[in-house]
Amino acid sequence: MKISVPREEIERIMKQYECSEARAIKSYLDAQELSKTVMEEELSRQLGARKDQKERTITVYTPQQIKEHLDRYVISQEEYKKRLSIAASFHFAIIKHLEEEIEDTGVKRFRKKNTLISGPSGSGKTYCAEVLGDLLEIPTLIIDATDYTEAGYVGKSADDMIRELIDVAPGADRQEQADFISRYGGIIFVDEIDKKAKDRQLIGHDISREGFQRAVLKLVERKYVSIDNPMSPASQFREAMDQKRGSAQRKRENMISTENILFIVGGSFQRPHNDLESIVNKRLKHAGGRIREDGSFMVMGFGAGKPKNKISAIRNRYKEANADDYIRFGLIPELVGRIPIRSYVNLLSKNDLIRIMRDTEDSIIHQYTMEFKAFGIDLLIEDEAIEYIAELAENKKTGARALVSVWENILTDFQYELPGSNFKDLAVTKELCRAPKDALLKMLKRSPFADYAANFKQEYGIRLVLDTDVQDYIERYAAKHELQVSEALKRLLQGASALNYMNITDKFKITLEMLENEKYFDNIFAKWHRERSKELGQENREQEQAEQGGKGNQEDKDKDKAQGKKG
Repeated sequence: MKISVPREEIERIMKQYECSEARAIKSYLDAQELSKTVMEEELSRQLGARKDQKERTITVYTPQQIKEHLDRYVISQEEYKKRLSIAASFHFAIIKHLEEEIEDTGVKRFRKKNTLISGPSGSGKTYCAEVLGDLLEIPTLIIDATDYTEAGYVGKSADDMIRELIDVAPGADRQEQADFISRYGGIIFVDEIDKKAKDRQLIGHDISREGFQRAVLKLVERKYVSIDNPMSPASQFREAMDQKRGSAQRKRENMISTENILFIVGGSFQRPHNDLESIVNKRLKHAGGRIREDGSFMVMGFGAGKPKNKISAIRNRYKEANADDYIRFGLIPELVGRIPIRSYVNLLSKNDLIRIMRDTEDSIIHQYTMEFKAFGIDLLIEDEAIEYIAELAENKKTGARALVSVWENILTDFQYELPGSNFKDLAVTKELCRAPKDALLKMLKRSPFADYAANFKQEYGIRLVLDTDVQDYIERYAAKHELQVSEALKRLLQGASALNYMNITDKFKITLEMLENEKYFDNIFAKWHRERSKELGQENREQEQAEQGGKGNQEDKDKDKAQGKKG
């Protein structure tokens, strides 16, 4: 795109400010962009909303309608979806009610249904909020609490999350975007709030944890926040204009209230010691006794403890957490009190992961099917393969996130090799999932040994030679350890990369001795390094001696020359 600038203006700027042509052009363009923004805002202030914009209305969904939509994308987590549906439905219904002023209820400010959600990672906490925002067509921001700190310190402040929400709202300029949120509302999900829990071993004010919680506390209820970063050039320019005009009203127009923003805060509330579930267990163990700040118990009554059983090992204690438990974990009482709705998510089971792959509208299986279809390849995934993938993902203990990593590990080589080939279909079986590399090489009619040697040659420039006895040994090793041959090769020859640093540039023969001794390549590299060090040491000593000899000869020449002049 070509941009033309008036030559006389650039020359004037260069002369007046004694700057280079490049700086003059950049400053001119920046000023032009800023002036357009300020003009649009001033026109909107004086003339109202632009008439070429379509009037938007808030669509009110009932809690059941919202949950039905969430069910299409999120498996299980019934309690969380129910609570979130109620919070969103009533929040945006009240915004519309107050906007239209259907009747005078006497309520000017309403108590928001802000929600606190706890549970294991990868169980759908943030994903529910994303799907909810898509349904409501409301600006939705998912942020990580660890990226923010208390205002006035290095890093993002809590107020910045409001400005980031404005960034994702529709509108021609920031004022228009802010007006959209003021009128129709928005959603902010503060993830990893547990990482901002107070550190009880720290004495004094903790700006990165307690300070951030207190900053969020102000936003959760109602606070006016500048729509521009106070340190930005645009904000300082407006501030100068407002002071010149003495307009307090104009200053308020550059602010946005957080009243119509629904806040959801969540986290796993897990840590190496004294996590939320252990705090709940301690309280329940003491028959309802309350935990004091110092960790002691205030006994409220007596009762027989419930006998332990196998079910208790997998029981979700998040559902039984109360306000005191969250406070004991490290959230400040004021923040817990401002978030009246508390919910939880369960750890996803193998059955849940299978349903996620089979039954959700944006299933990862549908995505991979579409990706291969784009290259004319039909992907067929058998039920046994889906169950096997779910089992692998469950063992990783990271919820639905594990599905992506497991599938990528299996399909990566197929995604690289098959597009552009003659293959028009791929059947993913349980056997393929167990040994994907070997299955691919079999499809391509390539030996795993030749493939490994070719890749090694391309990576390091060294041609490995693997005789029949070596190949037989690797195949027996793979069968014994339940590995695919490709993985057995990587494991047995993982130290062979050392050859690249030993100045070997030709072929190198692999022997049984190398495979049987896992330290073989380490040992030969260490030996080579010692010998190389000795050689370098000897070369350095010879060089020093030569330099010393040369220096001595020069001194003798200088001395003879001086004596000749004296004679």
